[in-house]
Amino acid sequence: MAQKVKTKNKKKAHEGRLSQIEANINRSKTWPDLPQTLVDIIVRQPTLMQSISYGGLTKLCLSPPKKCYPNNSTSTPPFLQLLDEIKAKNDELNEVEPFLNVSFYRKWFWPCHYESWNKRPICSDWKRYVGYSNDAIVVKGATNPYWESSDHVHIYLWYLVEGYCHRQLPEWDKSIPLVRVVKSRSCPRYLSKQNCTVMVLTGISHPAFLFYRLSGEGTSWDQWVKQDCSLSEPHCSTKSEGKNFMTFTNAIGFNGKFYVLSLQGTLAVIDDTDSYPPRITALSSERAVPSVLAKHFREYLLESEGNVLLVFLISKNSIKIVDDVEVYQLNTTKLLWVRMASLGDRTLFLGSDCCMSVSASRIGCKSNSVYFSHQTADGWSVYDMEKGCISSGWTDATTKSPVWTEPIQEE
Repeated sequence: MAQKVKTKNKKKAHEGRLSQIEANINRSKTWPDLPQTLVDIIVRQPTLMQSISYGGLTKLCLSPPKKCYPNNSTSTPPFLQLLDEIKAKNDELNEVEPFLNVSFYRKWFWPCHYESWNKRPICSDWKRYVGYSNDAIVVKGATNPYWESSDHVHIYLWYLVEGYCHRQLPEWDKSIPLVRVVKSRSCPRYLSKQNCTVMVLTGISHPAFLFYRLSGEGTSWDQWVKQDCSLSEPHCSTKSEGKNFMTFTNAIGFNGKFYVLSLQGTLAVIDDTDSYPPRITALSSERAVPSVLAKHFREYLLESEGNVLLVFLISKNSIKIVDDVEVYQLNTTKLLWVRMASLGDRTLFLGSDCCMSVSASRIGCKSNSVYFSHQTADGWSVYDMEKGCISSGWTDATTKSPVWTEPIQEE
């Protein structure tokens, strides 16, 4: 009798865990936020995932419009604030915290573990999505998925191209903000002779960065290494007591270096090869902001054909409407952003939680274009680089997602 009661209680507890996970799935966010046609292609050509990068972040210009983008020496530089910070605070007040739901798992691989062979797999939807850097999706969560209130929070790297293997990074201090987690380069999950470092941006100056070395020759580390920033922000119009230290909110890992944008648009270079922990080795003299007046803009950093691109979705008045798109390429020698007139055969896709550059001829979509989704429910729009205009970018009235039917050459 005691054995039956024990079995019944165990079954009830198991059903309770299943119900909790189902609830998490219902309030999860789907990754990647890309057109379904493109997702289906990535399922067949998984190496395309290496071209995926972080989603954008929205900045609000707090200066008067006439002072926002100075064309003369008498104008005051604008002070920028992350609009995402405001939303995050509201979400926290409303106790809304999205969980990760990978849209690939039913088609290509199973990001889950089995409770038993005769039951549906339990997906790892308790993990909070952070972003995607080089070859790994970044999530955070408790060591035990059922310990939602646990203080033992870790960051995980999921290597999807390698068949859904993952790596757990050292325990994370929940008192430190987490804005971006970026790898310095693409590298395999298992240790190699090539240096590879994980960098965390906090959005504050103390500490500004945290580093953890994944692999490479030299000293290994078993915990996060903190690094403060005592550099003054050169593009800041606010006056406060003491120095206005730089805070960093956006970054990309490229060829063993981190290219990091401050909240106010200053570009910093952090070299992963010279020393550990890495340090800032150079700063740009120019500011990364759109060339036109705007109250809001959303910025994306991504790699395309061996170059670093910076894309702005510009909202001159309402945050719900994109009025213009600007694409810049980084001159890594002079640290200058050069405006691009054409993408050639490339096409950019900018979603809410990720972005990527693809070869249009490889996947069959329209070339020299920027597809983007935004704050409204109107689906995807497309910016034609040649014509310089924005139009509706979908042909499927149900999914409101771009569709193309050109033949696809599978790998």
